[in-house]
Amino acid sequence: ERGALQPLNVRGLPLASRGPASAPVAGQQPSQLSVAAVGFGAYRVGGGDKEPSHLAALRSALRVGVNLIDTSSHYSAGEKGSGSSHGASERLVGQAIAEAIAAGDVDRDGLVVCTKLGHAELGKPAPPGAVPIRPEGQGANQDVWHSIHPEFVDAEVRSSRERLGTPPDFVLLHNPEYFLSAQMQQRVPIGEAWDEMYERLGQSFEALEALCDEGVISSGYGVSGNFLSCMFSTTGRGNLYESLALDRLVDVAAGAAARRGKEGGHRFRIAQLPLNAVEAGAVLGRGGAVPEAAEGDCVLGARLGLGIVTNRPLNALPLPGVSTGDWGRQGATHWQLRDKTPMGAVESLLKRVLLEALQAEGGVLEGDASKIPLQHLALKLSLSSPGVSSTLCGMRAEAYVEDAAAVLKQAPFSAVQVEKAMSMVRTAAEELGCEKRGLW
Repeated sequence: ERGALQPLNVRGLPLASRGPASAPVAGQQPSQLSVAAVGFGAYRVGGGDKEPSHLAALRSALRVGVNLIDTSSHYSAGEKGSGSSHGASERLVGQAIAEAIAAGDVDRDGLVVCTKLGHAELGKPAPPGAVPIRPEGQGANQDVWHSIHPEFVDAEVRSSRERLGTPPDFVLLHNPEYFLSAQMQQRVPIGEAWDEMYERLGQSFEALEALCDEGVISSGYGVSGNFLSCMFSTTGRGNLYESLALDRLVDVAAGAAARRGKEGGHRFRIAQLPLNAVEAGAVLGRGGAVPEAAEGDCVLGARLGLGIVTNRPLNALPLPGVSTGDWGRQGATHWQLRDKTPMGAVESLLKRVLLEALQAEGGVLEGDASKIPLQHLALKLSLSSPGVSSTLCGMRAEAYVEDAAAVLKQAPFSAVQVEKAMSMVRTAAEELGCEKRGLW
């Protein structure tokens, strides 16, 4: 079905060949696998009484040409702390894949299955090398743990493979910056904290390289995190101490591969990060706040030969100080970038700004601009960003699949339109009193 998509919405992901001998040769371009520009984000699927509708939505997404599925060991729509919640999303993804293959809707080689690890199962003893996710009392129980220790990595990947019923193509470390959050709480100097972070990452990468050698992981690994150009850290602060530097991660991966006798042949392939109309640092950079982040990580990652997968295209963190109408921090923890009745102030303003920006200087929109839903504008903006291979969208309902299918049939926005739209949203936020210090 990807042949029915607009051609520019079929992208390439840098992949090593499947199987144990998957490391690229130094200087040789990695192979490419085509992926749709929208991927299925399986964040709140699996478990709970809505599991049948989640399964139906994923099956529908596969039929319309979506072939990248992203899940995590701790994703679930079930009750927090329930015995079946850990791995519930992976189990549902595995079921959907098996059913779709049996029905002839897809073949396994045409899918890219990504999962993530780091969050320990609730209620279990702390794994090796664990840190509490919200240290020093922020309403967290001390049984909420995060780890990227090699022993934990190995055990989690093997468990994920069982739940998925197939080797994942990619395994990503899920927000390893939680270690930095714990270090910051302990007032460890940033240089020392970063050095220890990358030392730990190097050990984790060695474990992932070994799992690739064994064939437990089919193609490679990566990191899902809040990199230096992302405005907010994983704990919601202005991002600096808790951030990761993408180019340093690639160097760490090369070192891990070299220690395993694979000089230049690392399998670090994917960086996943948040990107939407409001949180646009991965495209625009944030050099005013962090000089080293003047260049967005979407552009940097593409230059480094990585596949860039973005998330949260329709859910933005509120900007501090913006308090006109429902732009403030009261109420919802995210601004939902989609049409609804009645339209809130934040959605109405964002939609007006985006429509104006996208049509400025000769920019063209497909169809009647007044009838384009905000979610189509926001999703298309993210997937159109330079360097992006695919944008993950939470499609746990059929209506969300229909939105994604509609956008995938349209030509992406131009790079000029993307930069103009994201810049104008920043300007609007500043005019409404955004406290941009530390953000951009």
